[in-house]
Amino acid sequence: MKYLIGLLLICYAMISSQSAAFTVYKKVNKDGTVVYSDKPFPGAKKVNLPPINTRKTQPLPTPITTDKPPQKEKAATIAILSPTNGDSIRSNGGELTVTVGTSLSADSRYKIQLLINDKPHGLPAKTNTFTLKELDRGIIKIKAQLQGRRGKVLATSSETVVYMHKASINRAR
Repeated sequence: MKYLIGLLLICYAMISSQSAAFTVYKKVNKDGTVVYSDKPFPGAKKVNLPPINTRKTQPLPTPITTDKPPQKEKAATIAILSPTNGDSIRSNGGELTVTVGTSLSADSRYKIQLLINDKPHGLPAKTNTFTLKELDRGIIKIKAQLQGRRGKVLATSSETVVYMHKASINRAR
């Protein structure tokens, strides 16, 4: 056990960055056990430790810079994903859900304005799903506009035409 403690003490002394300041003493007893200490004691001899291996750290490489001109942002696009052009919608309540997709990532800087029959429907919103209610039956033309912070139109979708059907009660005469 003392041998293991001594060996650990030597390893610690070799690894420690301050090992040059340490002096290690060693004594072999009559029964063959080896005793190590950092303080001199009777019968102990000073142990010469090899120098610690050190290595200077390498400097960080400088980043490679290129003089390429900054890339222009791609033009924003917007499209109506659902419903598709020519769909027939059967809803007595005149309900329709419109889903819009854009080429820009979801960002709070952009809003979407829905146009129904070329007239703005509600206020511009930060959502891409709109639920419309109480639409009249007949032909409904849907467009979507992608707007910047100040309401500037960045892109407009192509027109999607859907047909709203409602049940009616017509009594025979």
